[in-house]
Amino acid sequence: MRYFALLLIFFPALGFAESSRTSTWLMSLSRIKFTDTVNAFVDIQPRFTLSDTPNGHDRTLDTLLLRGALGYQITSNIGLYQGYAYIPTYDPKNVEHRSFQELFIKQPLNHGNALAHRIRFEQRWIDSADEIAYRLRYFARYTHPLSHWHKRLSLAINEEVFIHLNDTKNGPQSSFNQNRLFVGLNYRINPSLAYEFGYQNQYINVIKNSNVMNHILFLGVQTNY
Repeated sequence: MRYFALLLIFFPALGFAESSRTSTWLMSLSRIKFTDTVNAFVDIQPRFTLSDTPNGHDRTLDTLLLRGALGYQITSNIGLYQGYAYIPTYDPKNVEHRSFQELFIKQPLNHGNALAHRIRFEQRWIDSADEIAYRLRYFARYTHPLSHWHKRLSLAINEEVFIHLNDTKNGPQSSFNQNRLFVGLNYRINPSLAYEFGYQNQYINVIKNSNVMNHILFLGVQTNY
């Protein structure tokens, strides 16, 4: 019942999707600690759409996300970051450069459970758009140890909401943009290395077009230096 209640809390209020696709997303997330207050992360994500890629080709690389940020720890549980992302796609006219700022908060709970919150503000330079697009993202993550099954195994549930903040010519329009829900397992090899795999549901609100439901097999590796 506890897990069911958490799913109800995190499960997005998804609208009706008129089309769907299936994808595989891979992620390598590395966190680097320079001092007690200065750190960084590097995030590399190749994303492969298996079917129904608009104007693209099935079973090929759809998007490559290259992202990095430098951070300052205000406390052990609160960090501020400034970052940059480069996102080429199968369409050479839709390469994106992105600057972003984020606030990341860790919230330890009882019995090894934990919540994490991230608020990210993005400035997006998209080749096909004539203006800068601004977007706000809120991310929440709940983890619960499954030590009764295996001492290194945890349940992970992520929820992230994306909101476009302005209208751009030939680009995004101010509105709800998308929602992502992930449910999976995290297997920690040691304090510096963990693997994560599971299912991610991505609902995309496409203005003047069919809304899309993306069913994603997610595989990730997390490293700490």
